[in-house]
Amino acid sequence: MTTLDYIVIVIYFIGLLAVSFIVGRRIKSSEDMFIAGRNSSWWLSGISSYMTLFSAGTFVIWAGVAYKSGIVAVVISMSLGLASLFVAKWISGYWRRLSIKSPGEYLEVRFGRGCLQFYTIAGMLGKVVTSAVALYAISIMLYTLSNGKLNLFLIILALGLITAIYTMAGGFLAVLMTDVVQFGVLFVMIVLMIPLSFHEVGGVSTFVEKASAIPGYFSGTSETFTLFWLVLWVLLNAAMIGGDWPYVQRYVSVPTVKDAKKSTYLIGILFLLTPIIFYLPAMVYRVLVPGPGMDVDAVAMNAIGEGAYMNMSSKVLMTGMVGMMMAAMLSATLSLISGAINVFANVFTLEIWGGMKKNRNASEAKRIRVGRIFTLILGLAITGFAMLIPFAGGAEKVIVTILTVVICPLYIPSIWGLFSRRLTAKHLITAMAVTWIIGFGAKFLVPAEILNPSLVESLCGFIVPVVLLACMEISSAKKGSSCEGYEKLSAMVDPNSEIEPGPEMQKAVKSFSFMACNFFAITVVAIALLLLALLAVHDPKTMAVKGIVVKFVIGIFILIAAYVSYRIIDHRKNR
Repeated sequence: MTTLDYIVIVIYFIGLLAVSFIVGRRIKSSEDMFIAGRNSSWWLSGISSYMTLFSAGTFVIWAGVAYKSGIVAVVISMSLGLASLFVAKWISGYWRRLSIKSPGEYLEVRFGRGCLQFYTIAGMLGKVVTSAVALYAISIMLYTLSNGKLNLFLIILALGLITAIYTMAGGFLAVLMTDVVQFGVLFVMIVLMIPLSFHEVGGVSTFVEKASAIPGYFSGTSETFTLFWLVLWVLLNAAMIGGDWPYVQRYVSVPTVKDAKKSTYLIGILFLLTPIIFYLPAMVYRVLVPGPGMDVDAVAMNAIGEGAYMNMSSKVLMTGMVGMMMAAMLSATLSLISGAINVFANVFTLEIWGGMKKNRNASEAKRIRVGRIFTLILGLAITGFAMLIPFAGGAEKVIVTILTVVICPLYIPSIWGLFSRRLTAKHLITAMAVTWIIGFGAKFLVPAEILNPSLVESLCGFIVPVVLLACMEISSAKKGSSCEGYEKLSAMVDPNSEIEPGPEMQKAVKSFSFMACNFFAITVVAIALLLLALLAVHDPKTMAVKGIVVKFVIGIFILIAAYVSYRIIDHRKNR
């Protein structure tokens, strides 16, 4: 990377911090801090959830699959769209129907305080480790791209602190707004990369011709990712999107049940439409390096594939834009981390700390202060753990696998409890303990030659807990038993969740929407201006694709002109 690339990355993160401090001035209560006062619009919640599903793994692991195996990576990603549509139809609306301020409040009412503590400890440990691994992975990408010129530990520290600070300063509203900024950078940069990638390879027809020579490159399944695995993958992700706390937090942050459903439908639509856009650069790179006809061993193929996205970026992007692309990848991972930090700060502040007798009457100012302190502590814990990963000798891959088996099953009973009056805390904890024993046993005792490790994870993460909970449900039904927590939960229906919000809330929702659109517009205009500056100074790489760049910039300004026109019309209509 050049000096300009580093400058672009620094400016980008200064912008994220500025956004967080700007929106932080709107925080007046703990409800503002953790669920944006329920004033998040459906599309804002949807885009934020969409961004939460991205991480370094998107551009390393799955881009590597796209490089090596082709269109199957697109199908895998589109599976998240199917999972989201299922959640939109059957689950997300139920969360908003409840008058809860956090996922933890739901757990305490439905299963009791002991279950809340069990979930919080297990979930928090899991999120700290997985977030730390994600932070480490994205830091390694920046370290590698700098050719070792930057210190790895300083990169981890800087990224961890930036994430903790902007989440602490702006709360959940900052998470929403920065997710929109990150979406703007990521989407614009990848859309720019597609024509540049095709230009590099000699056109779309050349790519299709060469890629077709690779066996199975345009097949939707592979030996590793079979149709059965894909079905399990959809179900497992439906459990995650329907029950993982960061997503639940977004469902309860919108005004109505209808909005919660629409936000989840948006996630589904985006994941059905965008995967081909995201993975095309890695797929195009395959016909460049090593090429369909070259004989490369599996280890080398995996190594090339995992670096395909950044290598393609370096090959086709112009000065400064590599830094912008790197910022997009960094921010995608930071979005995942900031969402996790905020939701656990939410549960800790409102349910764990706030549930203590001496703190139940604490002022809103004190709740906000405690929430911010815990946000910083959790951010520092993730950063510290990420710094320890290099000393674990690559153990992060094992850790992530174990956490997939341990943490993912927790989503299922959480969702189950929304619909079942019979599931109790004892059932839940027993099901999780048995699932974990089976999961660990299968992971370490079943050879990879006998059963695909990915399939083992999916079976243990979804099928095992579902079967166990179903058996418990049937047994309880025969006994005629029910759980008192379900009756308490049924009494917590929010009467406002099914009706259109009043003028005051509509005004707040619109205000947040316009704020997000403004940040998005500023972001994409900044990218357009950088491209124009590169054209003005006759940057060689930019001038080589001048036609593509000019059309791209014109497209951005047409989009911004349409938005400005809409704002003018709306202002005249409502003044």
